[in-house]
Amino acid sequence: MASGFIILKDGRCFGRRYTGYDEILRIAIKELELIEKGQDLSNWLKLQIPDSEDDENADAGWGFHNSRIDEWVNRAIDLRSLTPENQELFLKAMEKGRVKINQDIDYSDLSTEYFNEFYKMIELSEKGEPPLEFSDWTKIADPCDEKNGPGWEKDLIN
Repeated sequence: MASGFIILKDGRCFGRRYTGYDEILRIAIKELELIEKGQDLSNWLKLQIPDSEDDENADAGWGFHNSRIDEWVNRAIDLRSLTPENQELFLKAMEKGRVKINQDIDYSDLSTEYFNEFYKMIELSEKGEPPLEFSDWTKIADPCDEKNGPGWEKDLIN
């Protein structure tokens, strides 16, 4: 049963068991650390998945208690809630991760099939293909007016 969800810019949704969701974010984190200006988003994404300091008993699959920030974190990210720059950085990280996961069996614990399905959704979304032709949901996600992740504070200052 899906317990981790990533909503793409066209409202289609990739939904997988929480372990698959966490692995996709780990791939993004690894690649963002190697991309110029990717560190802030990488650091924020680290807070969206549990680490070794978080209590395994406080993990419900669909969410967990993050002891680093003392908050409950749901395993759902709407990429539309990121700044436009961070959306582009996330896509670059997935492009780089795609090459590595398909070349190096030790790169990630995530199955290449799962990752390639996610990447196909990204490609279709970027091409403007109808969202419901390849989505794990049967409806398009509601419009997003949230602002998540780093970078939005710059808008508040200006």
